[in-house]
Amino acid sequence: MNFAFHSPKAQSAVLPLHEWHQQQLVTWRKLLAQCARKPSRRSVHALRSITLRLQVGIEYFLRNRAANSAAARAFQQWCKNGKKLRKALEPVRDADVHLTRLKSLRGTGKASEGKKKLSPRCIREVSKLEDRLQRKRKTGINKLRTAIDARGKRLNRQSKELEAALSPHTPTKVHSTAPEALRIFARMASDYPHLDANNLHEYRKHLKQARYLAEISAASDPVAKQLAAAFRRIQSAAGEWHDWQELANKADRILPNHGKEDGLIPVLESLAKKALHRTLSQCRRTAARLLKNDGNVRLLPPRKPVATDPGLQPEDTYLRAATG
Repeated sequence: MNFAFHSPKAQSAVLPLHEWHQQQLVTWRKLLAQCARKPSRRSVHALRSITLRLQVGIEYFLRNRAANSAAARAFQQWCKNGKKLRKALEPVRDADVHLTRLKSLRGTGKASEGKKKLSPRCIREVSKLEDRLQRKRKTGINKLRTAIDARGKRLNRQSKELEAALSPHTPTKVHSTAPEALRIFARMASDYPHLDANNLHEYRKHLKQARYLAEISAASDPVAKQLAAAFRRIQSAAGEWHDWQELANKADRILPNHGKEDGLIPVLESLAKKALHRTLSQCRRTAARLLKNDGNVRLLPPRKPVATDPGLQPEDTYLRAATG
């Protein structure tokens, strides 16, 4: 599907891309060092996210710029080990997310909707599941440290080689990444015409590409800023659903005599069901705002005022892309 970008102001929005990848790679190396010393919940999540963000952003740059074999080779090498790093981070990240969800249940002794008090059985099962997840996190931490010990120096070296290879060939300013983010979102609407519990997680993973691309230009382009916010809301809603669903699945495998009416599993399944409904509604609302019936793409004005360049007129915040 080909698109023509028809927002003059957005098309002229520029980004110092050399600064973006330099800043991101410096931050990435700091987070890698933090996780080697003390893999906290925050640093593990941040390192996993920024690794994928760099993969998406640099791949976009290499795909849309003149061929640079040195940068392409450096990226390929870093990316290969970056994917292994994300895989090592995943068990720790998952345990942290699930423990946070269970803590939200335990907080007041009520389900997160605040309408049904947790039963004594449910509270005991929360404790049992927490204990299992804590052990899983400890095991994941040990494996993560082993992985970083084995690949940390190589990853640092490769990230510096990648930064050096990109810098001489990176233009000081480039056009906004918003059009490409919109293309991905429009393509996803075709690839996932009927969202449900079976494909929502895959949809969310693909949407990360659109979100991370939009975020690259969000500081310089109000269109990209709005897109990034819209995609982030979908991701957040879908992430909540996936967390509750995965917790329900884990509880079903771990807890003895599972499935009791006053136990934890019905609570988790209820929360997952409600989160799924909210997520699908969020997806429909966002698609309705961005996609017209004829398959074209547009960005409607935000419901609340957003900070924009004082020189922009209201009509400049509209984005229209027509099929080619």
